[in-house]
Amino acid sequence: MPYLIDEQQIRAALRLAGLSYVEDLNPNLPRQAALWLTMMVAAPRNLTAIRDPENAINKHLIEPLTGRHRLIGADLPIPHGPLIDIGSGNGAPGLTLALCEPDRSATLLDSRQGASRFLTQVIEQIDAPQITVRNQRAEQAAHSGLREQFAIAVTRAAAPPTVALELTVPFLRIGGIAAAWTGELSDAESEAVALALRELGAEPTPIDPPADIIVATKIRDTDRQYPRSWNRIRRQPLGLRRP
Repeated sequence: MPYLIDEQQIRAALRLAGLSYVEDLNPNLPRQAALWLTMMVAAPRNLTAIRDPENAINKHLIEPLTGRHRLIGADLPIPHGPLIDIGSGNGAPGLTLALCEPDRSATLLDSRQGASRFLTQVIEQIDAPQITVRNQRAEQAAHSGLREQFAIAVTRAAAPPTVALELTVPFLRIGGIAAAWTGELSDAESEAVALALRELGAEPTPIDPPADIIVATKIRDTDRQYPRSWNRIRRQPLGLRRP
């Protein structure tokens, strides 16, 4: 495969973003990220709308690593234990974070066969045995042996924020951290998120601006009814005040 993205581009982007230290955590990261992003940009399936290599590096590598940097900078007690990425799609942010911490096992969860097949091929190519791909719907997987097994649960939410949280928090053990890349929220969305987290057994955990990542800490077991079926989640999102 011709390398549309190479290791030097990855290193330059990390340096520009002030993130070169991640190479100390995993010296193989530039090689692994270059191969993964090359496969993504070249993929015939529409795993990302971004086809420009520089934009792909910034969106899928630098953005998640910057979020991780902000979590650490907020002095959050990042717990030890496995990570799960809900609706992983092309791999970001979960694969990015897993490459940054090769000693932490990670699960990339996605319901789409095409995305899961792509991620499996990536893991084989980059030689990252600590990462597992699982092809299953999140609302079903959260009622399986994966429930409350993870220290960190992340998602880059295409769904509304409260929906993303209902599909994410049940995977966490108590003390675990959820991080959802949602973009900045309106006041109404922020209120809905606070109500939804309370219902799910978690509490908001602020980090420094911009407020484009919802971070929450799980403080008690999630009620066994959550996550609900997809039809109920879609029709009755958590956090909406009833008249």
